[in-house]
Amino acid sequence: MALTQKLPPQSAVSISPAIAKNRVYQPRSPQSGSTRPWTTKLSLPNGLDFWLPSSQTRPAAKYSIREIFGRKRYFRQRFEIHPTDTVVDIGANMGLFTLWAAPQASAGRIVAIEPGQMVDCLNFNVRVNRLRNVTSVPCAVGADGCQMELIEYPGFNLVSHPSGIGPALLTRWLIFLRYFHVQTPTVRRMAPCRSLGSLMDDYDLPRIHFLKVDCEGAEYDIFRTLALEHWNRIDRVAMEFHELRPGDRHDELVSLFRSQGFRVAVRKPLFEYYFLRFGEFWAWRET
Repeated sequence: MALTQKLPPQSAVSISPAIAKNRVYQPRSPQSGSTRPWTTKLSLPNGLDFWLPSSQTRPAAKYSIREIFGRKRYFRQRFEIHPTDTVVDIGANMGLFTLWAAPQASAGRIVAIEPGQMVDCLNFNVRVNRLRNVTSVPCAVGADGCQMELIEYPGFNLVSHPSGIGPALLTRWLIFLRYFHVQTPTVRRMAPCRSLGSLMDDYDLPRIHFLKVDCEGAEYDIFRTLALEHWNRIDRVAMEFHELRPGDRHDELVSLFRSQGFRVAVRKPLFEYYFLRFGEFWAWRET
């Protein structure tokens, strides 16, 4: 979809030409200029294909597919995605939520924001599935003009996080014990930051109907600094909250959203919340 506002270079995912079946894909990385073999394909329940950059990422992909498509992690009353909706995906990772949402918002827009290296995987899968309503943005959501140091886990990329906000100790141990066969050393990299408000303005988002947030503890700073004019343009938020730093507690998010006119529901599964330090946060406006 063509955008009327000026966009950062290489932000929109172009549509690839027809691609033959049963071949090894070697697309050029939009950020590094390198090539990768795309040899592993998973079929998604909604009919789309999901290609992986390596078999090493297969366990994380299968976990996400089970959560999003199997357990219907983002399917909830009042949170249905309609054909003309605008959906923003903060923490898009390899792109599975985007691939779940894009066919539902077939006449709308998906803006997928991901600062890590897995944005290459997102971009490639958008191209091969010919999803013309998706725009990817390779940045972190934070203070405008700043840089964020990321720590990435190539063996289980779902817990990549900003430096200084690591996953709970038990989370790290469980990942090691369950996925030790695909573990590799962590990678540190810097990513540019854009605030949610500036992204809404620069990408011409007069309204966000569904905002998904999963950014491993960085969610507090996103909403603490959001201006009133941008709050008023958001309808629904589905967020995974984390309590990994002193002072970061979901009660603050509840108060903040209620002060902006949202109804809020919080789900704190016993094991996930008390041992892994995360839970689900849902916010919506009554119409």
